Order: sequence, then C-alpha cells, then structure tokens
Amino acid sequence: MLNRRDLLSILPAGAATCLGCAGLSLCAQKSPDQTASTAAPTGPDASAGMTWQQAFKFRYKGYIHVMKRLSSLIGDDKFPALLGEATSEASSEAPMKVKPEPGRDMENFISYFLNELMPAPIYRSALTWDIVEKSSTALEFRFSQCLWAETFRAEDAAEIGYATVCYGDYAYTKAISPRIKLIRTKTLMQGHDCCNHRFVLES
Repeated sequence: MLNRRDLLSILPAGAATCLGCAGLSLCAQKSPDQTASTAAPTGPDASAGMTWQQAFKFRYKGYIHVMKRLSSLIGDDKFPALLGEATSEASSEAPMKVKPEPGRDMENFISYFLNELMPAPIYRSALTWDIVEKSSTALEFRFSQCLWAETFRAEDAAEIGYATVCYGDYAYTKAISPRIKLIRTKTLMQGHDCCNHRFVLES
C-alpha cells in the first residue's frame, strides 16, 4: 500500500532511475522492520488515496510530456543520448558508496543491495524480481515486472524511459563500487521479457 511518505519517494525534484537514482534512494528509506520482498502491492491506501500504479502515472505523466516537447525541439535523433548522458552524470553521484575493504568488494556490494537498497518501499512496490545468482564474484537479478517500464511504455515513451530510468545504472554501479561491472542485455523498458542485471567483480 502507498502512504504519503511513500509518495514522496517517487516525487523527487529531478529525474528518477530504476536502480540508480540518488533522489529515490535517499527518499525511499526503509523502516527497521521492513524486509525485502518481490511482491508489488497494488491496493489503495486511505492516507494517500493512490495505488503505486496511480502514483507513478501521476508523477511521470507531466515529466514525459515535457521530455517529449524537449525531444521535438532538440531533435528526436539527438535527445535520448543527451538525456542518457545527463542521467549518467547524476547517477555517478551515488548516495552511498560501499566501504572499500580489501577482498570483500562483492560481499559488501551484495550486502548494500540486499540489505540497504532493495528493501526500500519504492523498490519492493515497483519491482518484481528473482535472484539468479549470488556468489563471491557475481550478483544477478531477473526483474519480471517494473512500474517504471509500465508507466513510460504506456505513454509511448520507452526511449525517454530508458534514458531516464535505465541508462544511469551503469554509472551508478561504478559509483558504488569501482570494481563491480554491470552487464545487462535485456530490459522491460525496451520491450524484452525481463531485465537481466548481472553485477560481476572485475579482477
């Protein structure tokens, strides 16, 4: 369910990204008793009067309209790359870097993702995922549902969505831990059946 505090987590001042938004990560702080979940609550909440789906539509409809106008002014062939570049720059300012400890890069990275980032209400409610691999050298997620992808694709704005939401994940990953590399070949935003985020430890 969505409450007023949760609503703030999807109403940052700037653009939001899927796993790489400093604004979202800072706003969507988890409560001590919250644990990671792959369920995406959709029921209404009396305090906010919105489901998560409605809140996402409310948050991004105006943004998408403005981005479409900018795209037409700048040029549809140039705009997605420029927006992606801007997203990467913003995402490189990671809200929380993994404390460097020799020999524990992936361990710390996994701990951050599973204990700090993913339990936040914004991610628990907007995403449905499975962990494919968790080892000393890799962490891989398979995302089968994403409200960011649903919202942008419903507005025929997948390119804008990818540049805003997905593109910055690479820079965000490096900002958290320079030795971790994100490998991804599919995204729901681009119309694939899933997002396959694979984080690997580079030697």
